[in-house]
Amino acid sequence: MQAQRFSHWFSQLEEHATLCNERRMVVLCGSEAWALSLLKTVDSIATALKHYEKQPTKATTTTTNCLIYGDSGVFPPTIEKKRYRDKLGSESNYIIFADSQFSVDAFAALSGTLIAGGILILVVSDINKQRRSSLFLQRLFAMLQENSSHCFIEQSQECLPFLKDKHVENTKREKQKIYPLACLTAEQLNAVKAINKVVTGHRKRPLVLTADRGRGKSSALAIACAQILKSNQNNNFHIVITAPDKQALTVFFYQLAKSLPNTKHQQHCLYFGSSSLSFIAIDQLIKRPVKANLVMVDEAAAIPVYLLEQLLRKNSRMVFSSTVHGYEGAGRGFTLKFQKILTRLCPHWKKLHIKQPIRWREHDPLEQFVFDVCLLNTELPVLSDNEVKNLLAPTEHKESSLFIFKVFDANTLASNEALLQQIFAMLITAHYQTKPSDLQLLLDNPQVQIACLFSQHNQETLIAVTLLMNEGANNGVHQTDIIAIKRSQQRLRNQFLPQSLLSHCSVEEAFDYSYLRIMRIAVHPEIQLQGIGSHFIREIEVFAEKQDIDFVGSSFGANTELLSFWLKANYHTVRIGFTKDKASGEHSALMIKGLNSNAQLQQNKLSDEFYRSFDYLLIEEYHSLSTRMVYLLLSRQKRENLIALSTKDIANVRAFSSGERLYSSCAYSLYLWLKHDLLSCQLSDSSNSEHNRLMLVARLIQKYSCEQVCQQYGLTGKKMLNQHIKDYVLSRLNNTTC
Repeated sequence: MQAQRFSHWFSQLEEHATLCNERRMVVLCGSEAWALSLLKTVDSIATALKHYEKQPTKATTTTTNCLIYGDSGVFPPTIEKKRYRDKLGSESNYIIFADSQFSVDAFAALSGTLIAGGILILVVSDINKQRRSSLFLQRLFAMLQENSSHCFIEQSQECLPFLKDKHVENTKREKQKIYPLACLTAEQLNAVKAINKVVTGHRKRPLVLTADRGRGKSSALAIACAQILKSNQNNNFHIVITAPDKQALTVFFYQLAKSLPNTKHQQHCLYFGSSSLSFIAIDQLIKRPVKANLVMVDEAAAIPVYLLEQLLRKNSRMVFSSTVHGYEGAGRGFTLKFQKILTRLCPHWKKLHIKQPIRWREHDPLEQFVFDVCLLNTELPVLSDNEVKNLLAPTEHKESSLFIFKVFDANTLASNEALLQQIFAMLITAHYQTKPSDLQLLLDNPQVQIACLFSQHNQETLIAVTLLMNEGANNGVHQTDIIAIKRSQQRLRNQFLPQSLLSHCSVEEAFDYSYLRIMRIAVHPEIQLQGIGSHFIREIEVFAEKQDIDFVGSSFGANTELLSFWLKANYHTVRIGFTKDKASGEHSALMIKGLNSNAQLQQNKLSDEFYRSFDYLLIEEYHSLSTRMVYLLLSRQKRENLIALSTKDIANVRAFSSGERLYSSCAYSLYLWLKHDLLSCQLSDSSNSEHNRLMLVARLIQKYSCEQVCQQYGLTGKKMLNQHIKDYVLSRLNNTTC
């Protein structure tokens, strides 16, 4: 009965969505075979399904309007599980989402490709089972059923949902106003003008163009490119555009063809007179930079920040365009991290944000649902002036008198939406790669706990939050799992610390210990750098001790600020990863703190073993570590583990500082002396002393060449470098207080 009437009902739904200039969702609750039988009655979807059955994942231009994602054996996926981000920047009319694991990151990202009138079809085989097993999905389905714009259809029900008349005449899109250059909104026109200004204005003033999905950023890039190429068709003007994947530029090239129809194409290039535009993949553009008058980056938030920085350093006229609401999982990082780099390298950079949607109407029900269910619109808790004043005011017993430490489980958070929103908003500020799936982890993983600091004056004011993971002993790991990990046959989820210690640090008994891993930790931005984070860490350790935890630990992309924070809290470095993180471009650091005597013995062994090989690994595996990072790490080495300075070493160091001996003949003694000297000095020494100390670390320990050190520290040559080394050594030898 349903199948006979589904096609007509679906057409009505599409018509209504198109008239309202919005997108809708249909949830099919039942077997996949039943869902397929319904969808095959819709001609446009049936045509796409028939094509995909013959050529899965190979969509033609006539079938790309229907995307299929998931692990279904009935619906042939058109997108590889981990390649859904390739579709960012494209457009679709239908999405069939049939994923038993429900990848919320893919769900959020792909929803942004739907155009107005588009339908997202969510296939759920057993909704009651999913509700029982997942608080996240329970919350999602509850929000869906509260939203009258979306439709539930169950296999057991005879009738299809009634489509209410929602006064279409009031929501129907008004006649589109036409702006110059065929722009669809005033904001889009302003974006085109701003892109042109990058070409005609001063150098080193890049533009950052941001918006939620569907606001016409890619089209604005294309319209601007068309105008620039027209204006420079006789000037050998060259534009380069890059993106995470060429598929992400589907809308860009479609709009460019409309705005500039008379072009010649050759592979990834198009020509207009003597001017040209070419697509170059991001990795190729980094490896082999080309001469370009303008470099544009679309979907920039999906590109690692360190790669964006490299592009910025090599090009004087750039435009970065990106979604910043979190679909890509790096959108916040683009906002929080890359814009700090921009300010440092190009202080006069410009920013433009587009708010008004183009692909659908404002307050589109599907967009609003995705924002709500994934908490993409959450705002940080607002601190009153009095609260900030109280929290920042110096008091004798500040730590005990100002804060309340509380721990929440997932059930509490699932039943308190306001608290959940505050916590997730704070967590987003702590890590630039926060994704919608982190919310799913928070609600569904039984090993996760949330700890918070609240203001004593107002116990509803959230001050800090941490995401904690229980790992190791008593967390469901069996001996067969441990053997498989040792043989590199298996990797366990939710066991990062013990697994790393076993696999990388050869701790055979790693899974005999219990761990509390600090996955995220954040203090409200308005009151950071006041010691609150350090106090919070101590509270977490007390909480862990009450649970008889052996180790508290954390792993993170190591930079000098984070490393300093953890070292100050007396955490020990036991591993630095050999490869850079693909997103951050940073080596990962693994740091632990033992909470009992047995764990502390193990902690000291691991730390000693790390430093034992650190110098050796600096030349190759750690060659890209910053000098400041190396300095920070070496400053925490134990003196008793250093090679003792002989009388001859001290004599060599003195002879070099007085000009009696050459650098090379004293280099090893200087190296040994510097290792001891780093432990004798305070990190709070004068900036000039620290500058010289870093210079010595680069030359003596990292083994940088004279040319490299001179370039890095602004010296004229070898003679000047050796004089700086002599002056520093002499000042340290004469300083009896160190």
